[in-house]
Amino acid sequence: MIRTTHGDLEAKKIINCAGLYADKVAHDFGFGKKYTMIPFKGLYLKYIKNKTDVKINVYPVPNLRNPFLGVHYTKTVDGSIKIGPTAIPAFWRENYTLQERFSLPEFSEIVFEEDILVLTNAFGFRDLAFEEIHKYNRKYFIDLATRMVPVDSNGFGEFTRPGIRAQLLDKTRRELVQDFVIESDGNSVHVLNAVSPAFTCAFPFAEFVSQKYVLND
Repeated sequence: MIRTTHGDLEAKKIINCAGLYADKVAHDFGFGKKYTMIPFKGLYLKYIKNKTDVKINVYPVPNLRNPFLGVHYTKTVDGSIKIGPTAIPAFWRENYTLQERFSLPEFSEIVFEEDILVLTNAFGFRDLAFEEIHKYNRKYFIDLATRMVPVDSNGFGEFTRPGIRAQLLDKTRRELVQDFVIESDGNSVHVLNAVSPAFTCAFPFAEFVSQKYVLND
């Protein structure tokens, strides 16, 4: 039995793919106790001068110390160009804007974990945080991109609505988890870490989860 704000649901087995709240749901079932979610805010800038100055996705060489790709160029489905995302530490799970969906318990919990990471500089978190916060500066953000691909720096519009990355933290090791984490029993399956918010192997991964944890159970 699952109780929700829209009524109770019954199922033989549930699959928890709750993204930013996957750890919370898992904890209710007794799973993922050593993990918590550390959200990161991804800002994007759209290039409005034209759709032709960049023809393909362009990525920088990644920093192997963290799971983020760095500022890169993306071609959208309509052919538009955008740069981003950032990886700015967020202070609650749906911290899209300054006050949107503010939660004091989440704020307290996440800031506590982030303070430890800053103090210890685990996996270079302090350096990463300070670097990423600079990207709120529009000119700095654009300069990073145009060093890689020299498009017109005056051709960018304003920041678009940000996304929030659901990044799992292993509290026992003080490390960001960079691979899938799935825990299960006969009643539930919990996808705690899906690596990327736009994971390009979503269908094969869904097939893997259903075959291993549902159909073969």
